[in-house]
Amino acid sequence: MRVVGKTFGTLIILMLLSITIILTLLHTQYATKLVINTIDATTDYQLKASNISYHISDPWHVQLEQPQIMYQRQPLLSANNIQLWLTPTKLLNTGWSFDSILIDTITLNQPLDLATLPALHVQRLALNNLILHTPKISIEQARLQIDNWQSRSQSWGIFSGDFQLSTPNMQWQGTTLKDVLIDGDYQDQNWKLYGLSFEWQHATFSGQAEYKQSATQPDLLTLHQLTVTGLQLQDQNQLTMLYSYIDQVKASELSIDIKRIDVLESNIEMPNYTLNNINLSVQNWQWPATHWQQHEAQVSLNAGSIQWLNTVFEEPLVNIAFSPQQITVNGLSTKVLEGYVQLDGALTPDVLALNQVTVNGIKWVLPNNWPTHLRTLNSLYSDISITQLDIGYAQLTNTNPANPFQIAGLNINGEDLILKMHGQVGLWQGTLTANSGAASVNNVSMIGPYIAMNSQAGNWQLKQLTLPFKDGLLETSGNVNLNRSGQPWKLSLQGDNIPTTILSNWLAIPLPVTGAMDVTFNGTGLAQHQTSLAYSFTGDLNATFRQLQLNKLTPQQLLQYWGNSQQPQPTSNQSQNIDSYSLSLSPLIISADRGRVAINKIKLRSKGLEANLKGKWDLADKTKQTIELQAKQGCQQLTRSWGTNQQRLSASACEGNSI
Repeated sequence: MRVVGKTFGTLIILMLLSITIILTLLHTQYATKLVINTIDATTDYQLKASNISYHISDPWHVQLEQPQIMYQRQPLLSANNIQLWLTPTKLLNTGWSFDSILIDTITLNQPLDLATLPALHVQRLALNNLILHTPKISIEQARLQIDNWQSRSQSWGIFSGDFQLSTPNMQWQGTTLKDVLIDGDYQDQNWKLYGLSFEWQHATFSGQAEYKQSATQPDLLTLHQLTVTGLQLQDQNQLTMLYSYIDQVKASELSIDIKRIDVLESNIEMPNYTLNNINLSVQNWQWPATHWQQHEAQVSLNAGSIQWLNTVFEEPLVNIAFSPQQITVNGLSTKVLEGYVQLDGALTPDVLALNQVTVNGIKWVLPNNWPTHLRTLNSLYSDISITQLDIGYAQLTNTNPANPFQIAGLNINGEDLILKMHGQVGLWQGTLTANSGAASVNNVSMIGPYIAMNSQAGNWQLKQLTLPFKDGLLETSGNVNLNRSGQPWKLSLQGDNIPTTILSNWLAIPLPVTGAMDVTFNGTGLAQHQTSLAYSFTGDLNATFRQLQLNKLTPQQLLQYWGNSQQPQPTSNQSQNIDSYSLSLSPLIISADRGRVAINKIKLRSKGLEANLKGKWDLADKTKQTIELQAKQGCQQLTRSWGTNQQRLSASACEGNSI
């Protein structure tokens, strides 16, 4: 036992002596060579360093200056400085455990070959002045700190816990970000960003987010808060890049839960619209759910101006709430078309219910395809209602040469209006009045037209429709019961001294004459659809004419007009020098009985021109339609008839030729 004790004591003395010698050498100029030679002799790694620093006062800290680490003579890692802090409590564990590693000035163009490294675990890994270049991301002068980093065969290793990244410049998928700062936490494939900020397109971005990955469900990105200030998005290349990012998000099946996004003092220019000095806030929005699938989402917007297509909306204010199958417009107001618009209400996929609509002072030149837009809007909803409608001092202008009109000083007031129910347009409920200071419809002028109507439970009453012309007046009244079977209607019309230009300009009747006429009409029928109208229309129309003259035409030109159905267009000189030709026209009498319409013979005379028109037709049977026009002037004759879905034209000239 004495020998064993002496031997054991000798080994301890030798070990302590060896440690003492090694520690002594580490404090001398031989420290660098000692460590390099030891690593080279005992491992497959090679180490180069300009200096290795160690001090007994800080026994678990080693510093390597300008180190270069190679594996089997192949470069693995180089840096300006590496500092290592060992974890003494884990020295006997498998692999190497470090409390901290600080690497200063390191360039990485590809992932390290981590499979060659021994098992490493670092409680805090810090990289200063990091330069990283990969196909998707490039950063320079970056500072990166991550907790609980471990070497694995996966690219860049794995980590869990807190992380921080800061860099003055970052290139990500071709996009340049400046002053990037990220502070977050990563646990079990869940990323939490406690702070995120960067600059892009002259704008500052800041916010908090969370990203959860799942093997069974789509990944979820939660934006707790994101603020964008001063965004300038105008370049087409930037827009193309933005659309590309959106397409990538759609293709990834990523779910996004937007708690709040604020876009402040920004300018955005898209192909069809421009937003100037916009402030936009979006809350509780779910992606990829549609706007009909949102739960308690809110969108508010204000801007200096918004240009959509060719219309500029100044100082718009919008506040909208989204819930399942309903969008509530809490408020919308804007200056537009030299006037002001304000409304609020709600809409569902098939119902438009507006509470208050106020329009004041707008001057609107309608686009040529406005009827198409109106039909499209109407087709979107099966029910349309407005609780309070106020339109004041509006001006509407249609420049389409097929049917030009202008309405100036338009005022419309309505209360409790139901304008469409179960897919059928009409005044189902409410009161509506409208008037204007002046109006012109297809070159026929009116002064102060007025209309008043009301409806109770679908009984639509046209109380008064008054169209005052320069020297005449047209008045109409009627009703239609929208709730009764077939929707029976009744209409009465009385016109005194009204201009005959409405025949050609409004009704497209080929009779371009000026003068006056007195008209009466009384009719009844069913309005539910075209078939019911065709079998039910009953009524009488009587019109008498006086002071008729051809409107800038000669009798010869009128005959040509009837022959080729093309309005002659005399030159300006012809228009000024042409004589006025008086014209006589017998009373127009049209009677209808259950869809069978008859026109009594009408006789026309004007300086050698004689013409007769008569006809009858059945609205329910197109094969029973006959209208015939016979006209002659001197030796010229014209016969034209319409019927059985075809037209016949026969004309003979003085030379005897016929068509």
